[in-house]
Amino acid sequence: MPLAPDQLATIVRHGISRLRLSVREWQAIASTRRGTRRFSLTFPHEVARTGRRGGLALIEIFAEDELDGAELAELGFSLLVGRVRSVGATATLDSRVVLDFVLPVTSSLSILLLEGIVEPQLRPHAAALAADTTDYRAVSERLGERIVELLNEVSDNTPALQRILAEHERERRFTSARALQQDAVSLALKAFGATDEAASISLSGRDTALATVPLREDAVIEHDARWVPGWDFIDSDVTGRATFARLGEQLDIWTANHRPLEHLLGVDLIYLNESRGALVMVQYKMMEPQPGGKETVEVDGWSFGRPEEPEWLVRINDQFRDEVARMKRFDRDLEPTGDYRLHPGAFFFKLVKRNAAVTTSGILLSLGHLEHLAERGELEGPKGGLRINYRQLGGHYLRGEGFVELVRSGYVGTRGATTDHLLALIRATLSEDRAVVAAIQSAVPRD
Repeated sequence: MPLAPDQLATIVRHGISRLRLSVREWQAIASTRRGTRRFSLTFPHEVARTGRRGGLALIEIFAEDELDGAELAELGFSLLVGRVRSVGATATLDSRVVLDFVLPVTSSLSILLLEGIVEPQLRPHAAALAADTTDYRAVSERLGERIVELLNEVSDNTPALQRILAEHERERRFTSARALQQDAVSLALKAFGATDEAASISLSGRDTALATVPLREDAVIEHDARWVPGWDFIDSDVTGRATFARLGEQLDIWTANHRPLEHLLGVDLIYLNESRGALVMVQYKMMEPQPGGKETVEVDGWSFGRPEEPEWLVRINDQFRDEVARMKRFDRDLEPTGDYRLHPGAFFFKLVKRNAAVTTSGILLSLGHLEHLAERGELEGPKGGLRINYRQLGGHYLRGEGFVELVRSGYVGTRGATTDHLLALIRATLSEDRAVVAAIQSAVPRD
């Protein structure tokens, strides 16, 4: 499905540039460690800065001689689109332009400029761009808009454009359930053993939680642009599942959402390590800032008051208590003599600061730890309420990286019959319209 006009406008608004590379330059880039997924080039400052950070790059591959022409034909494409990831000075006279999310598109820039653009007011600009052999330059907004429209008319080009759009629509801060889903996918990939490069996922579909984009109400994952760096796409369906494979292992990630995001109160990540028979579930909660009082500071006999640092609190309301009660019904180790676990429980809470950058790690508490705090009276809040005090925890929690290692190794999580029982809880969660992101690790069948 082509992008909507407002989606195209989002892409164009961030700027468009044109990069020319010879076939040999493209082949040299393809032979590097990261290949064509992400690469950088240097240009004089005034050239590099004609392209805007975050903008769309039209990458044109050209042949310098007949031999190059044959190799270009073998490539099967001569035009790609990518994103200008960054522009930064690297030397006194030069800046580096980093490009990523590069994918080929159907058609060539020459055809688009010389045949596709028929508007009289744009023809002179199109001819000038076609004749320009500058390695890197900006494209005017009107001309760039028309080029993107022409690319969007070809359905095969939609995945490449959607991947650029996904980055523009990605949540940057923890302000909603959408950002929590984004973090859940990242955590799932890390728990699966993905490299830093594969710690994010970009998939098609407007408002799709799988990737860096929000969930759509029906959670339909479209059949284009499903992409994880370092993984091969195998299959997908409209239930919100995408399957990837890498080095003999398989990763399934599901999203399920049947309610508008604004009505969601939390996001769950479900991770099943099949090789260890261990299941772990993480529920996300927002920490809200609470203004502190004043403290008195004495310096050299002088005293003065200053505001205390704000506290970060998670209020435990009736809904929270109900969720914990449902977890506790399933939080039982039915096979204590089974595989070894440091902690045989399934349930963890991930606490993130509202409005914090999504790159922050947050903290994790097990359900058992939460109950321990409650028994000791450390969750008591004002007016008879309950709260989790981030400061009072004093570092007594897990960070994301440590938690991921425990999950990957199978040192935490359920075992045996408990795992089977919790799969029933997953189905119940889905049926209750809870937003769920699940990552399942399993070996690819030998046949």
